[in-house]
Parts: sequence; structure tokens; C-alpha cells
Amino acid sequence: MNNALPTIDIDSAIGSSSVSRFHVNVVFWSFVVMLMDGFDQQMIGYVAPSIIHAWGIARASFVPVFIASMVGMMVGSTLGGSAADRWGRRSIMLLGMGIFGLLTAACGLTTSISELSVVRFLAGIGVGFAVPNALALTAEYAPMRHRSTMITVMFLGYSLGGAAGGWAAALLIPRFGWASLFYVGGVAAVVLIPACALMLPESIRFQVLRAGDGARARTLLKRLLPGVAIDEQTRLILAEKVERGVPAKHLFTEKRAVFTLLLWLCFIANLMTLTFVLNWLPTVIANAGIPLTRAVMVTSYFQVGGVAGGLILSRLLDRGTLAPLAGFFGCAAVSIALIGIVGNTSLALDLVVFAAGLFVVGGQFGLNAVASIAYPTFMRATGAGWALGVGRFGAILGPIIGALLITLNLPLSVLFMCGAVPMVVACVAALILAHGDRIRFTGYRESGVH
Repeated sequence: MNNALPTIDIDSAIGSSSVSRFHVNVVFWSFVVMLMDGFDQQMIGYVAPSIIHAWGIARASFVPVFIASMVGMMVGSTLGGSAADRWGRRSIMLLGMGIFGLLTAACGLTTSISELSVVRFLAGIGVGFAVPNALALTAEYAPMRHRSTMITVMFLGYSLGGAAGGWAAALLIPRFGWASLFYVGGVAAVVLIPACALMLPESIRFQVLRAGDGARARTLLKRLLPGVAIDEQTRLILAEKVERGVPAKHLFTEKRAVFTLLLWLCFIANLMTLTFVLNWLPTVIANAGIPLTRAVMVTSYFQVGGVAGGLILSRLLDRGTLAPLAGFFGCAAVSIALIGIVGNTSLALDLVVFAAGLFVVGGQFGLNAVASIAYPTFMRATGAGWALGVGRFGAILGPIIGALLITLNLPLSVLFMCGAVPMVVACVAALILAHGDRIRFTGYRESGVH
């Protein structure tokens, strides 16, 4: 007589599941969190001219505010990822949402650059808490053949939130002043917390690894797999181990060190080029004789191309290899260099900038997916958080290096050749990741990175 209890392997059950309403719910509410993140984090660029005018300060004086936001997100990503691997993705994500919501609203009460810089730094920490955990939570519920795509669709909320900040700024600032944008973004985030808390589940993988075989995990699995018989006798197992100590140290153990460092290099290089283009492309091509309104419109094609690129790359990554990522970075280097070669030829410039966005911004979506998938459950949020956090060094350096290059009065072709160099570095790093003897993209199985 066989008295063995029924057993379900969480990894196999989730990895082989079909996309259902449960998955759509997780992606949608994580998308909402990212939407508010993107709105609150990127609105500062839209409100800056109004604050500069209202306070009567020089444009250069506003630089500390931009840097404070990025440094705050860098700190929050590393701390929030590690905290979530101890206390849960959902709780830290909601905590981050509360932090950046309240502090974004508080920005409307500031009266000086120093005050605004401090509050933006703290709000950036909240954004950093939320982003890696939304990535990790989506990754841990996604079926294996759709995981990169689901992560990319969820993260589109961040880009759309940034765009929504521009629309809101155009509507609110002329009527109610610059502070109104902070109030709307902050209050909206706080108001949405109860709905996100109600609708977003905690990760089943996290619950089984950290809390053992529990009733809450079985309840969630019933919702995820309604056709599978699950009762209080069903044992849930996950063929992963939990290592002791600070999760961040395990980014460099069990043959993960080379993978981690190369992934970080890709993040730094790609974000360096991405922020260089976003911050300086309108100014540079306007100085080359293109009307400013057209220069801004051309730059918007960079973001539009990024949405298309993210969706394309995510489907390619779902095939289980990092080779497409290297290809995207190689094409990014070529397209960035071509921006300075095609000059102000209307159609050619539009197409090249669109292509640059497709490969650069699309490559960033791909990197987010890789960082969310390539590490095991006990350190997944840490892996994503540290990659995003370290990548912020590139985001900070990009505009600074761009400013230095522009002061040299380099020809347009040389300027964008320099802008393409980081993408060559990222391409080489991704090639090593894709073709290294001991480093391969493996998803959830075993330690995630071998």
C-alpha cells in the first residue's frame, strides 16, 4: 500500500503552465506599480524648467537634483533587492511604493535646491525598492516560454509612466503650478497601494523556500493551476537551496562571479549610452541646424523604437540563449554611430534614431529580463536589484561624459562614434556571456547560473 503524499514540483508546475488570468493579474498590477514608478521618477525632467524659472536659479544649479534621484534609486535597488530576498517581494515592493509616493508629494513643499535634492534622493530609494521586486515577482510566476516577454510587458509601465508625466505636466503646470505635478504623482501612488496589496500575491517560490510547505502557498497554487487537484495534504517542493549569509555575497559564489560582473558591465555600458542619447540628442542635432521642435520629435522616435525592440528581444530571449542580446548591442553601436553620419537628412535621421532606440532601449529591456531570471529564487531580487543599482553608475556618467565631449566641439560624426563605444563593450561582454564554456543562460533550474 502506497501512503506517499501527493507532491507538486513548483518549478515544473509554474514553468510549464499556460498563460492564465492569474498571470495577467500579476503582470497588470506589477505594470501599475511600474507606471507610478516611471511617472514619479521621470517627472523631474518635465518640472525642472518651471522650478528654475520660479526660483530664479541657473540651469546648472539643478544638476544635483537629477543626480540625487539616480543615486537614491541606486541605493534603493541594492537595499530593496536584498531585503526582499529575506522578507518577500510583495511587502518590499509595496513599502517602496509608499515611500516614493509620500516623498514625491513632499517635493511640492520644498523651497530650495538642497531640500529638493534630499527629498528626491529619498524618493529614489523608494523607487529602487519597487523596481527589482516587480521584476522578480513577475519572473517567478511567468511560464518558462513566456518569462522574458512577460517581464518586458510589465516593465513597459515604467516607460509609459515617464511619458504620462509629460502629458500631465502639459496639462497641470500651466493651470496649477509646478508643485501640482508632484502632488498628483505622489497621491496617486499612495491611493493605489491598497488595490496593489489586495491584488498582488506573494511569490509561491519565495514562500516555499523561506516558509516551507504552507497553506498560503497551496492556496495561491490552486488559483494558478485550477485544473490540478491540490489539498492540505499536497506537498510543495522546490529543487533549489537557500544559502546562508547576506544574499549579495552569493552573486560571486558557485561560478556566478564572471556572469555577475559581465552582466553589470552590460548594464553600465548600455545605460551610459541610453542616458547620453536621451539627454543630449535634442541639443546636439539642434546645434547642427535642425529646428528644436523637430529635434525633440526625432528624439521621441528613440523611445518608440525601444518599445518595439523590447518586445522583439524578449521573444528571442525566451528561446533560452543570450546571443540575441549580443546582436542587439552590436547593432546599437552601428546605429548610434550612424546618427552622426547621416546628418540632418530628414528621413534617414528618423530611421537611424528609431533603430538606435530599438537596439539600445530594447537591449535594456532584455537586460532587465536576464537579471530577473538568471539567479535562483533565494537571491533573485538581490541579483536584479544590484544589477539595476550598479547600472546607475552608467546612467550618471552618460550625461556627464556627453557634456565633456560637447565642450570639445567635436564633429558630429566623432561625437556619436564616441557614444557608440560603450555599446561595443556591451556587445563583447554579452558575447562572452552567450558563448562562454561555463556561463550559460539557464533560467530557473538548479542555481540559475552555472
